[in-house]
Amino acid sequence: MKLGIYSNPHKDVHGSFAIELCRVLKEAGTEYFLCDKEIFSLDSCPFVPDAVIAFGGDGTMLRAVGVCAEKGIPILGVNLGKVGFLTEVDCKDVAQAAKKLISGDYFTEKRLMLEIKCGAESFFALNEAALTGTLCRVAEITVEIDKTLADNVRADGVLVSTPTGSTAYSLACNGPVLSPEIEAFIVNAICPHSLHSCPIVVGSGSAITLKSASEGLNLVVDGSIVKSGISGAELQISKAERYAEFIRFSKQNFYNRLLHKLSNWS
Repeated sequence: MKLGIYSNPHKDVHGSFAIELCRVLKEAGTEYFLCDKEIFSLDSCPFVPDAVIAFGGDGTMLRAVGVCAEKGIPILGVNLGKVGFLTEVDCKDVAQAAKKLISGDYFTEKRLMLEIKCGAESFFALNEAALTGTLCRVAEITVEIDKTLADNVRADGVLVSTPTGSTAYSLACNGPVLSPEIEAFIVNAICPHSLHSCPIVVGSGSAITLKSASEGLNLVVDGSIVKSGISGAELQISKAERYAEFIRFSKQNFYNRLLHKLSNWS
């Protein structure tokens, strides 16, 4: 097995966790590539990894999973953050996890992704895509589902979320929590200026269009602004053909994990 390794330098400050993993892999005779850059990339990797091990939190996973999904590579998350909802193991268990990975004692879990088209450009999201206005200024956004008007929204923005993203930004916007097994997306207004606005759950086979004539809009994909200062935006959002694949070692009850991960104040 050939492995790629990425350790977020802001989480693994001295690289000690990545160094220890490299030692374990070397002893096992496993070929590996260590990405020691700020931004995860496999461009300089001399081989296509069978899997990637990422050290960090959910933000680290979101940055790494896009690269992995494009190449069809499963990813194992090692939690060095606070919540670690997308990760599988804690840092203290990484050596044992690596041995299981090498021996093939694991399975993969596929997660839906979004494809967002803005003009000639395409972007992919594991959690969500958002069309937002400038700070503290209401944007007017039309929501169409399968070319039919669904809502005219006056809000800070509109968020389209996957089941994976239902426990992220969408949850903070009072959106419903969806099990990862559900084939659906959530369309949710961000701080709507309305007394009746509510999230809409849409089948994953539907095409969602967001239109706005407002100025200074931002397109935010998985927490990162990918386009800013947009005027007259039109986004086409649909289910992506690619999937994110997470490495798992045991079956976990999603709702128990939800309670455990999101019930802490700190």
